Amino acid sequence: MTVDCDANATYAPDESLQGVIVRAISLSGNPSSLHRGGQRAKAALEEARAAVREFLGAEAHDQVVFTSGASEANNTVIASCSAERPVGRIISTLIEHPCVLEPLKALQSAGRDVVFVAPDASGEVPVDGVVRALTPDTALVSVMAANNETGVINRVGEIARAVREIAPRARIHTDAAQLPGKVPVSFWELGADYMTVSGHKLGAPAGVGALVIRDGVSLKPLILGGPQEEKLRGGTENVLGIVSFGAVASVVGKDLAKRIGAMRGARDAFEALMAERCPTWAFNGRDRSRLPNTSSVFIPGVRADDLVVALDLEGILISAGAACSSGKPEPSHVLLAMGQDAQRVKSTVRISFRADIEPKDVERLVDVLCTVAGRMNRSA
Repeated sequence: MTVDCDANATYAPDESLQGVIVRAISLSGNPSSLHRGGQRAKAALEEARAAVREFLGAEAHDQVVFTSGASEANNTVIASCSAERPVGRIISTLIEHPCVLEPLKALQSAGRDVVFVAPDASGEVPVDGVVRALTPDTALVSVMAANNETGVINRVGEIARAVREIAPRARIHTDAAQLPGKVPVSFWELGADYMTVSGHKLGAPAGVGALVIRDGVSLKPLILGGPQEEKLRGGTENVLGIVSFGAVASVVGKDLAKRIGAMRGARDAFEALMAERCPTWAFNGRDRSRLPNTSSVFIPGVRADDLVVALDLEGILISAGAACSSGKPEPSHVLLAMGQDAQRVKSTVRISFRADIEPKDVERLVDVLCTVAGRMNRSA
């Protein structure tokens, strides 16, 4: 039996949601069509939008634009803000997801003033670091809500308040792909103008995400071609993905406290057992506020990529970092930004727990991890 401890990469829908997905397949009409099939699809789409809006703590007047995922949503925000304000500083961080880093680096290469703030040694973006980078003409500040590798949660709300005082014209964006389903989300408490999320991190099928836009804030669409999504994202909507996303949001929202408790219990039990059995191993960001399911573990003397493969053969899924970076020889840019040397980075794995993991599976994970890592360390 496979034990999935790579939940930050994707979160497969549980049995209660598989039936919803099957029923959503019957909504084959184009939501832009006037016939009955199209209007059924349109109604289902809007029902899902309301569910996602409520789940993300947005108000009725805030816009929720469905996209193909957080990568598209992040690129849309960056392209829109850079076009709306072609001059003025852009501030982000060194630990962002590549779908934020790469478009910003492209703007920087083209001559745009882009500043990347470094995290502290625990992986948190310091509020004062962002403040020091601010200028009155700052156009955009983009800080992720929680890091996908370490699980460390950033103080986005505090950062947003500081930005509004020093650079009131700046737009504030947060990539919140890792938050939903792991902590309660309030778009307004985060204080952002734009928030991006990804459906498959929560249990929806891959290929759907959302961009939340604060009331009164403009957005230039990245994809032109039709009136869909209030002309903010052209193209026929992914009805299956959107309806599934809405259903997942409704189910998870009703059971969120229990879900969070289960994930935290599994993570804390794992770390306690590992600290007892392998005291030389270290946990990144353990002294900071973290997602309840995420553990970033440094295992001396072991190559993370080799350990991932070896555990896979034992039926245990973990990650050597972000899933989108798997297979790359380069070490994690997140851990390097935290000041860790390349050797330590290459010996660090990410373990992220599902809410439905059983205690016996946590014990099995610890046993197998210790055995396999010990064997690899002796043979090194």
